[in-house]
Amino acid sequence: MKSVGIIGASGYTGHELVKLLGRHGSVDLRVLNSRNYADQKISSLYRDFQGEEAYTGYSFDEINALELDLIFLALPHAKSMDTIATLNTTKTKLIDLSADYRFKDGALYEKVYGRAPLQTEYEWVYGLPELFKADIQNAHAVANPGCYATASILAAYPIRDEATHIVFDCQSGWSGAGRDSRYAKNPELLDDNIIAYSLTKHRHKYEIEQFINAPLSFTPHVFDTFQGMMCTAHILLKDSADSAAIIKRYQDFYADAAFVRISEAAPEIRQTQKTNFCDIGGFEIDETNQLVVVSTLDNLWKGAAGQAVQNMNLMLGFEETTGLI
Repeated sequence: MKSVGIIGASGYTGHELVKLLGRHGSVDLRVLNSRNYADQKISSLYRDFQGEEAYTGYSFDEINALELDLIFLALPHAKSMDTIATLNTTKTKLIDLSADYRFKDGALYEKVYGRAPLQTEYEWVYGLPELFKADIQNAHAVANPGCYATASILAAYPIRDEATHIVFDCQSGWSGAGRDSRYAKNPELLDDNIIAYSLTKHRHKYEIEQFINAPLSFTPHVFDTFQGMMCTAHILLKDSADSAAIIKRYQDFYADAAFVRISEAAPEIRQTQKTNFCDIGGFEIDETNQLVVVSTLDNLWKGAAGQAVQNMNLMLGFEETTGLI
């Protein structure tokens, strides 16, 4: 049994972590820290929660004294790094669900997020198991990818070197904006509606560019559902190609990926809601040599908490799918 904790347990992502870790069976969740809801029962905030557990309000000194095996940080961007600086993580592994350590280039992070990242004594591994499984298994600290970045990278990575340009058109449920978002406070904004935002410079665009070398465009939308995400990748190919051959390439590339499913048909959002799967399909090519690939995932699972548990399993030596299937 491994001991783990969550700092930032009361947000949407933190809540999914609480539920997933509660059913895991091989971890003892000892810290459920929430700055705003310490000592309150989780069920008072989330009616879907059946247990009697309450949020904790441990000081950083108290958390350090517990010597946990792993800590999840489910905090806003630019807040995780300040928290990490106060923790004794010599023996405690870390998974950060913010963007604070997703960028190899600290100057790029500063350009995108407006603050230079604080340096740590250990190297951060980008936590996309389908690309970096071995590195994650040996990592002390993992930066969990963004939800849009996960859906986009997985949709395009196997064909990236054959592309002259890629357009990512993405839609997400409103939970991705967080508990304090205008959608959470006024759900009527999305009644029978879809809203495009950050049309050309969304933060995840720069995260995706680290792994997709082709020129790319990225535009996100939020629509009238709580959780779920679809990415439609329009991939302009350098040369003519055969759909069957491309499907085979994707099948081979993801053959050992526990949570990627490849199909000829374009997937639907409902297929991956409340699962840790990313479904990829479509693979149609038009007369202009444009390949269209569609990926779907749950932004709170494979796009956040589920992928964090998948990474934890790899870091702590559990079966990769434990607690997720």
